[in-house]
Amino acid sequence: MSAIKLSKQDIIKQLEQLRVLPILVTNDVDQAIRCVNTLAENGLPAIEITLRTPDAMTVLREVVKACPGVTVGAGTILTPAQLDAVQEAGATFGISPGITPVLAAAAAASSLPYFPGVGGASDLMLALEHGFDVVKLFPSDLLGATKMAKALGGPFPDVRFCLTGGVTVEATPQLLQQSNILCVGGSWMCPASLINANDWAAIGKLAAQAAAAAH
Repeated sequence: MSAIKLSKQDIIKQLEQLRVLPILVTNDVDQAIRCVNTLAENGLPAIEITLRTPDAMTVLREVVKACPGVTVGAGTILTPAQLDAVQEAGATFGISPGITPVLAAAAAASSLPYFPGVGGASDLMLALEHGFDVVKLFPSDLLGATKMAKALGGPFPDVRFCLTGGVTVEATPQLLQQSNILCVGGSWMCPASLINANDWAAIGKLAAQAAAAAH
């Protein structure tokens, strides 16, 4: 069970306040816990832990237990089985890089707050058919980031986006000026090189810079 249980609207409100969602990719539980605590201590108390490593589910479960003050989400959810597994592991929310009819239906039926990924209008229409109006725009750098979000804002004025993929701290202030961009996500504040070096001071500095850039 997650130490923090939030409704989808609570999570959206938190992301609206933070404006930056760190994305963590690691296979080491101890490093993950240290990293998540460091991010939280420096202004980023919400995290997306991706399912990109062999022991990601264990990492997720242990971070949830060890970091009760952090909103811990799970990313790179590709199947309904993974959606169920991250909820069982205690994730507060789930995120996918894309959307399929099967996964969208499973997520709509689940009690886990969920944000699908979209890459264009057709994806977004599928998301809306299943009740998802806050979505991940991925990969935002290749899709033109603000240009794509602005274009989609015409026919879909009530949709809000989390931009991920190629986002940098330098680009963050400009990206967040657009009204339909809820937040940005990225791993630039917790890169693998610094995690593997156990350089928590450097990660803390990057986290503080990211938090400052968003406000």
